[in-house]
Amino acid sequence: MQNNSKSTIKNYMYNLSKFIQFIEGNNLDFSKLNPSQVRLFRNHIIEEGLKPRTVNKTLSVLKVFYDFLIEEDEIIGNPVNTRRLRVKEGQTLPRFMTVKELEIFKEWLTTIPEMVALGFLTMLVTGLRLSELTALLCVDLIRIDNGGYVIRVRHGKGNKERYVPVMVADVARRLVRLRQDRPGNEPLLEITVRQYDYWSLKCKRQTGLDFYPHRCRHTVGTQLLQKGIAIDKVQEVLGHENISTTRRYARTAQEAILELAAKADK
Repeated sequence: MQNNSKSTIKNYMYNLSKFIQFIEGNNLDFSKLNPSQVRLFRNHIIEEGLKPRTVNKTLSVLKVFYDFLIEEDEIIGNPVNTRRLRVKEGQTLPRFMTVKELEIFKEWLTTIPEMVALGFLTMLVTGLRLSELTALLCVDLIRIDNGGYVIRVRHGKGNKERYVPVMVADVARRLVRLRQDRPGNEPLLEITVRQYDYWSLKCKRQTGLDFYPHRCRHTVGTQLLQKGIAIDKVQEVLGHENISTTRRYARTAQEAILELAAKADK
């Protein structure tokens, strides 16, 4: 890379650092990476909120890195197929789950391990990002004066702290029971990003839903606006830096209302 600019090298290192964090966090051997694990990495950086263009750039850098390893006789084949992994660029609407999809999803949750199901439900009633959920500690579940509970997100996107309400009482009670008699610095839900990716894939195969964890977040944003919650409050709950991101949910809220009307023909 001696002929590249400092800016190009900096961007290259930034993209590789995302990959290194994923490898170390999931105890993987980069020299033995397979295409399925690359797909998990792609899904992971999407869950972190990276834009499609950034995701595609990261995958391109990763492919170049593995091409280099091939040239150096470190590995035999390149596990990164950018054509298959590429994310469609351009603005897309948040993909909320319809009433029917939610029924199917919640029924599926009753068939999987309770801890995993509780994690998915927590995302579905808070709008937390997957990375935020897996970073929660027991001490981050906080009781407020009205008897409800909020979750402290210590390091949201942009490293910003915020407080998110747990909007379903039963889920709050289950989280309280889970943390009972445990040290405050222990993880609240001891499930890794990789495990959530595994169960998300299982959900797709077993239910036919096009499910990924971020759809829980899309659903929360859409439902809040559908209920008439002010857009600035929705922005605060979801932790959007720019309100224009939240405004995208206003369009899906209208679609959610129309989806309910379709029930009249059944």
